[in-house]
Amino acid sequence: MAQPASRPRQNAKTRPNQPSIRRLLVGDALRSWVLPTAAIVVLLVAMLLDTLELVPDPAAAAIGALALLVMTAALAVAPLLTEDVDARVRPATVALLALAWVVVLAYPFTARLFPGAALGRVVLDPAAAGSTLVPADAGSRADVVVDLHLPMASDRRDRTVHYDVDMVDGAGDHSRIDGELGDSWRTRSMGRRGSVPSHLEHLSASHVVEAGTGGLRLGGATLVGEPGATAAATAYPYRLPAMAVLYGLAIVLCAGALALDRWWDPRERPTVTIATTGAAAAALVFAGSGAGHPGMRDLIGVALVGAVVGFTLGSALAWLAGAVLPSGDGARRRAA
Repeated sequence: MAQPASRPRQNAKTRPNQPSIRRLLVGDALRSWVLPTAAIVVLLVAMLLDTLELVPDPAAAAIGALALLVMTAALAVAPLLTEDVDARVRPATVALLALAWVVVLAYPFTARLFPGAALGRVVLDPAAAGSTLVPADAGSRADVVVDLHLPMASDRRDRTVHYDVDMVDGAGDHSRIDGELGDSWRTRSMGRRGSVPSHLEHLSASHVVEAGTGGLRLGGATLVGEPGATAAATAYPYRLPAMAVLYGLAIVLCAGALALDRWWDPRERPTVTIATTGAAAAALVFAGSGAGHPGMRDLIGVALVGAVVGFTLGSALAWLAGAVLPSGDGARRRAA
């Protein structure tokens, strides 16, 4: 009598495939879309809270800057974190490099958004001549922010005030800052037939001045323009290096990103170069801007500038490097 065929016994070692597939899916999501998506959500939430005035403008802008940098870094290093990369490219090393990249490029934003405790404040009035703006031994440089206060107006008209401030250091040398502040009204189109008035204000400006070791005193100040307008100057410690140093650091970062893209694969899109060039351009524009109290609006503006500069200049640098430098075998570094 024929024996019934026994059913093959399933190997117990083949059953844990489902968890390993799940881990692969989770790992792929973490390497590709999770961080950029989370950064975009954080940015949108920060913009909403800033619009509703539930969070101070500098804090919202700092959160937005960090979210933009994390999103950019995650998109830039994503090709280095795929499953089939060379074993020499360790994910932990890539993550540490990306973290250092974010910290370095975030510093110009935080330094401008959070200037620290004020060194001194004087009202820009001839009667305040001789008042101390920057005390002695407070630092060789200071960030002097001029704030304008306009009287209430019953009509919608443009108002402009020109300020001229003379400062004297401990050695008796004079330095001068000047500019124009005010507000204006514009009409924006709403739909095909409607329009709405838009109020634009530019009521503060920042000036980097040399303070020396003897500090700065107000030598004199004049305001010309809108009657009844008043202004005050507040000095903060300047926490950034000179702009020449910042530009040099940006060049070093971009050169390192270009070298990494060339080493990884000269034929692929230079994502690290584009990201680094764009982020460095945005940080330089933000650090050198004359906004007295930068915030979310300034951040969005420099982010757009960085996106354009990063794609244009980063692609051009990669193309130039490809035309000048030998590309080698051009094979992408993958595990055998």
